[in-house]
Amino acid sequence: MRIVVVEDQPLFRRGLIDLLDAEGFRVDGSAGTVREAMDVVAARMPDIVLMDLQLADGSGIDATRRLFELHGERVRVVMLSESRDPADMIAAVRAGAVGYLTKDQAPERLAEALRGVLRGEAALSRRMAAHLIADVRDTQRRMVLATKLPHRERLTPRQLEILQLIAAGETTTEIARRLFLSPETVRWHVKAILRKLKARTRAEAAAALREVMA
Repeated sequence: MRIVVVEDQPLFRRGLIDLLDAEGFRVDGSAGTVREAMDVVAARMPDIVLMDLQLADGSGIDATRRLFELHGERVRVVMLSESRDPADMIAAVRAGAVGYLTKDQAPERLAEALRGVLRGEAALSRRMAAHLIADVRDTQRRMVLATKLPHRERLTPRQLEILQLIAAGETTTEIARRLFLSPETVRWHVKAILRKLKARTRAEAAAALREVMA
């Protein structure tokens, strides 16, 4: 199994490479930034990319999304992060990752999970898998709820998700951070939501949501 390690902390990256080598994996390259990751993966085309969540020049989730757009399922990305936030895991999976592991994994658990990825398994803890199932159910509920809203065009699940966050009082910046989107993308969705609901303001759109949920 050929692996590329993407980690911005040199000391941790070195230790991770040594660990993988001791477990019998072949580390074909490493990177500390999103830009380096793009170049190394394109040159090596590894079986797995072990990706940190936060990199020196951007998000590992953004890097994962770009790798998936460029290479599809030929390159499998497994996130390795300090974060236990289910929102980070869900964002990573949506971006194209096939796994999400935390850095406090036991060495043997990490090795077992990576071997499982090549067998077609998802590298997720039971806790994270439960959160993923809950997110799928929430998405289905949002799709049903969207059909009840007054509109000329149906809201997409993503637009309804943003509308729910608007109703909860979150700002554009907070929504963008939570969903790993750019503020410009969030603003574009908000404009579409207002148009579809024939609402003049965010408050009116939020009121339409509360009305159908009452």
